[in-house]
Amino acid sequence: MALHTRPARTIKRVARKIGQAGPHEIRVAYRSRPVDPDLVVYESFAGNGMLCNPEAIFRALLADPEQQHLRHVWVLADLSAYASTVAEFAGHDRVRFVRRGSLGYHRALATAGLLVNNATFPPDWGKRPGQTYLNTWHGTPLKAMGYDEAQGGWGARNVLRNFLMADYLLSTSPFMSEQMYEHAYRLTNIAPGELVEVGYPRTDLQFADAAGLARTRERLRAAGVGLGGDDDTLVLLAPTWKGESFHTPRNDAAELAELVDELDALLPDGHRVLLKVHQQVYRHAAVEPRLAGRLVPNAVPTNAVLGLVDVLVTDYSSIFFDFLSTGRPVLFHTPDRDEYDGYRGSYLGLDELPGPRSGTAAELADLVRAIGTGSSLDPLVTHGTTYAAARARFAPQDDGGATQRVIDVVVRGRREGLAVRRTRRDDRRTLMLYLGGMMSNGITSSALNLLRTIDHDRWDVSVVMGAINNDDRRANADSIDPRVRQLVRTTNATMSKSLWRTRRRLMRGHLDTIAPAALQRVDAALEQDWRRVAGAARFDHVVDFSGYSPAWTFLLGHAPAGSRAVWQHNDLLADQMREIRGKRPHANNLRAVFTSYSRFDHLVSVSEALRDVNARSLSAYAPPEKFVAARNTIDVQRILTGAAEAAPEEVFGALKPTADGSAPFVFVAVGRLSPEKNHQRLLEAFCIAQRTHPEIRLVVVGDGPLRADLTARASRFGLDGVVLFAGLQRNPWAIMAASQCFVLSSDYEGQPMVILEARTIGLPVVSTSFDSVGSAVGEGEGLVVERSAPALGAGMVAAVEGRVPRPDFDPATYNEVVLQEFERAVGATA
Repeated sequence: MALHTRPARTIKRVARKIGQAGPHEIRVAYRSRPVDPDLVVYESFAGNGMLCNPEAIFRALLADPEQQHLRHVWVLADLSAYASTVAEFAGHDRVRFVRRGSLGYHRALATAGLLVNNATFPPDWGKRPGQTYLNTWHGTPLKAMGYDEAQGGWGARNVLRNFLMADYLLSTSPFMSEQMYEHAYRLTNIAPGELVEVGYPRTDLQFADAAGLARTRERLRAAGVGLGGDDDTLVLLAPTWKGESFHTPRNDAAELAELVDELDALLPDGHRVLLKVHQQVYRHAAVEPRLAGRLVPNAVPTNAVLGLVDVLVTDYSSIFFDFLSTGRPVLFHTPDRDEYDGYRGSYLGLDELPGPRSGTAAELADLVRAIGTGSSLDPLVTHGTTYAAARARFAPQDDGGATQRVIDVVVRGRREGLAVRRTRRDDRRTLMLYLGGMMSNGITSSALNLLRTIDHDRWDVSVVMGAINNDDRRANADSIDPRVRQLVRTTNATMSKSLWRTRRRLMRGHLDTIAPAALQRVDAALEQDWRRVAGAARFDHVVDFSGYSPAWTFLLGHAPAGSRAVWQHNDLLADQMREIRGKRPHANNLRAVFTSYSRFDHLVSVSEALRDVNARSLSAYAPPEKFVAARNTIDVQRILTGAAEAAPEEVFGALKPTADGSAPFVFVAVGRLSPEKNHQRLLEAFCIAQRTHPEIRLVVVGDGPLRADLTARASRFGLDGVVLFAGLQRNPWAIMAASQCFVLSSDYEGQPMVILEARTIGLPVVSTSFDSVGSAVGEGEGLVVERSAPALGAGMVAAVEGRVPRPDFDPATYNEVVLQEFERAVGATA
């Protein structure tokens, strides 16, 4: 086809790909270069300046006579915005700057021997073998963080990923190590790095001599900040960011300017009020005219300013932890404490704060004036004991020598007498699960059920997911048990085009066509991709609970683990051959999945009958001893809670009333509208049963590729208003509970979980016969009929006439047995 005949958007797409290919290939080439042990990369707050702990470490290494062989790269978001920083090191042959996101940035990240960050590197970065990563973080936590926040694991995903890649995690105290790293970010049991409890390098600036303090004054004055006379009392107002998202904080610059104005007016002569705002809101404060001459610039190190000021006023900012080492008073101005606790919360109670609280500018001014007076308002009197206890608890190592201690551990390899330890381990076994695509289907429901029913006192559970890009996936991800740790793979691995083509052949099931050398390169890329997702964490058991995606089976097949298992929810060979509108949607992906089985120790079917089927049909890919069985658990509480809700009026209200006005007998079917469920047979069986019992109705819950065909077929059968296709429902159990009988017409199922859900609610069950039906309904527990429309129709008649047995079902006992099956299947027990 001539180029000019292609659609315009196709031409644009091709041109865009050509333009992107160059930079991508260059990034791939960077990652093939040797790691340079003499290169150090520093990044603070995503490039928002040369700041915080990384700056302190950088300046110490740059000046250290023993470290003159090191070369240093600083990452800045915008070099022009930090021109004074760049100018300070102009011409220095061992210091250079790169823009965050540029090719130079990716080259530095790919080749540096030591990487230092006080926040996170982006999701597409992964640490290479031979690199050392020091994450210093940027403060002892006062505010709830990580899994203690409302957004929980989803909001913590890139932070957790960075922490799992870190060789060293810097900590100010045992409180920070335990509360933030081990608890809030759930590093217990899995983080491979070491906690370095030696204090914060940035606080060394607070111990500056007279010359150092003079330099800080000069920098502030040069930036236009009014300090008054050298004997004036400097009051620093340093609030945290507000809002529900760190990345999109609320602009409260006008409110802060008003507070500064009020406080300035209320304090006597000889007091100067300065404002230091969080990095994330500085751009808003910088353009607020009333803050001119009062706003501390980002370029001036915060801790240098703390060494200068006489009084710190904060709200929920962890800055006060740093200030404790000065011994000077801290005041807490918290007029919105109740509102803040509602969406973020604090780790410290009011009685633990090392200073008094105020709610208005007048109250705050009274506290400032009382300092040193010995009055009943004097913070040194009211909170002296609390202050001393807080200093010992939160800042025991902040003494002016923290930077050298960090360098001792990380660079010099010295740790004698220093608090360096591994993250805590307990007696639980660690389990990593891939849940699947998180769309609403049987696999997702079974995975969520397992996460809710597994014994979390015995199992430390993590899950890994792909990108969550629609409301249905988001709703299911939000349903993950909050005790579960979440990792997310949001970007693809960095590979060359030739390697990507080889990987694509692997993902289409053509393993036998790939040369050994090429396969080794793909294996290495997959190992690196897993490290990018989970760092160097090693799990006792890794499980692919989906079993349908070769991208994930091969990725999980490279995860370090004591054992690996992949689930088989259906007769997979039949699934591979299944046709929908003349196509086989699973032909390529399942062929590839089968070739990945050599990397797994256990192939787990969800019933014993299904295990036997898969063991026979897939014997070319794995020996029989690898095939095992473990049924799925039931989320009893969720089912019963849903069943207790009122059924949606739009469902049952849409059904035609019976001829005599009596209540109809409603059958309910729940499942995906796809060929293996054979809803066509169900419609034919319903027609047969309706001849005997015209009062019956049918509600079909679910969606799928055959919905339009089935709806049209029902209309042709004259079933409008008698059969209702209710679509996907967030709470199918309310509809089931309002019905009189559950019916299933499948040709095959992995394990028919919906039968167990119906039995939990107390419904009688009529089902066609297939290999695994006995895993859900046994002899005398329902009615199982042949796979034909007449047999199913007769079964439905039997249900209307009360001839289907409905014995009690104990779902709790069922779950106990199934969890034992799970542990055996993954190799946790013999």
